Amino acid sequence: MFAESPNLLIRRREYSYEMLQAIELLSLPNKGGHTLKEIAEICGVNEKTLRRWRAEENFQKEIQRRVLQSVNEMLADVMDATVARAVDGSGKHAELVLKSLGILKDQHNIVATQAEYDPRSNEAIEREIEELKRELAKFDE
Repeated sequence: MFAESPNLLIRRREYSYEMLQAIELLSLPNKGGHTLKEIAEICGVNEKTLRRWRAEENFQKEIQRRVLQSVNEMLADVMDATVARAVDGSGKHAELVLKSLGILKDQHNIVATQAEYDPRSNEAIEREIEELKRELAKFDE
């Protein structure tokens, strides 16, 4: 079936027809509704072979590359639908469109301020706190 070791092919990023078929099926959402056993059967290999392929880093990377390619192929349709919802008045969709275009950004400004020097001693501050507590207690009576 294979002239060279399948795992050696994967390490060199060379894929057989069966491997490419498996990559295509594994990159589908929910594996195209197939189990690993079914995918192995479709590709004409046993399940153990498919599991060995999946354990290879380059095989996983190729699946991820194919998933991203599929997402990119649908991106224009997603953006069209998002823009349409924004035009229809959806604030969340308008926000998403503007953020994706880089026009609107989440911005958090944190300004550090230097604490003012308080010449009072800790004891003086504690006495003042106790006095304020007594004053507040009068309102509760």
